[in-house]
Amino acid sequence: MSIPLEGKTILITGASSGIGAATARACIAAGMKCVITARREDRLKTLCTELGGSCSYIAGDVTEEGFNQHLLDESGEVYAIFANAGHGLDQKIVDNNMEQFKELFRLNVFSAVELASLATKEMVKRKSGHIILNASCLSKFSVPHNSAYCGSKAAVEAIAKSMRIELKKNKVFVSTVHPIGTKTEFFKESSSRSGTEFSDFEKNSPAWLMQSPEKVADAVVRCLRRPKPEVWTSLPMRLISTLFTAFPRASGVTVNKFS
Repeated sequence: MSIPLEGKTILITGASSGIGAATARACIAAGMKCVITARREDRLKTLCTELGGSCSYIAGDVTEEGFNQHLLDESGEVYAIFANAGHGLDQKIVDNNMEQFKELFRLNVFSAVELASLATKEMVKRKSGHIILNASCLSKFSVPHNSAYCGSKAAVEAIAKSMRIELKKNKVFVSTVHPIGTKTEFFKESSSRSGTEFSDFEKNSPAWLMQSPEKVADAVVRCLRRPKPEVWTSLPMRLISTLFTAFPRASGVTVNKFS
């Protein structure tokens, strides 16, 4: 059964660029209304102008106390949320900066879970809704120099699994998205935050491990139409992650090339 999306509202975080912006475009093309948020108001305004009257924006920081509730209060009846806001941190564990580690978890995990928790209150009452969390393929296995990021995405996936079981009886879908490397500002910003010139992961990744944000956005819209627990955009990576889970020693040997 395909769920009609026309006229339904989706709230997208981290929507000023990359996967978030691409998903807003794809959702508008599917007939949805979009409320987009991020810290960079100028980019949100430009995107809203591009997408027309079915798109509105609320600029702000999802890690600030009270902002997620403000988002929902201003967005009206929200059918779906896509908790996409997040960042990386290229950092060896011996150089670990605990404040940066905590900051990453506040954005990647706590803000996403808070927004999902707040949104589900109305969804449960209506017995209708969809929570989508960006979990990354690195929720399944880890790579060197990215302990904070991999740990945060593993946490998001585990929390989503529990939410999915809880909310099924209320007809609220919960999905996780597992992109491979995506051609966005993510790696540049991650390197800048870490004080490095470039990302080892991006530099050492083969071409098949990189994709466009539009590919992820199209997969998100397909999931909105036909909900499923996990959204993957790369069959090879899905198979590899399954093997890595079954054979953790092989995982360690293989990903050493990223160090």
